[in-house]
Amino acid sequence: MTLTKTEQETIILFSEAEATASVYTHNAALQRLLQDLCQSYPAQSNQSADNHYGGLTFEIPKKWVKITPPRVLSEAQKKVLEDMNRRNQEHRK
Repeated sequence: MTLTKTEQETIILFSEAEATASVYTHNAALQRLLQDLCQSYPAQSNQSADNHYGGLTFEIPKKWVKITPPRVLSEAQKKVLEDMNRRNQEHRK
């Protein structure tokens, strides 16, 4: 059975009472990241399930779940970054 892209979800569940979050995902990059975290921090995280259709479930500390909005740069900051990038490109040549 093959799942459609719409059916290949990432679901993050946690309650206020628990210290852990459950992350179910079909996203390959997120799976690799979570598997690496499980190897690096085995006492704090683990892979808890595999649905055999490509979805994996992980248990991680709830405090690891973050939502980070994109950085908003002023025109002056953009100019500084553009100048730095230009110098770095010239330096590489």
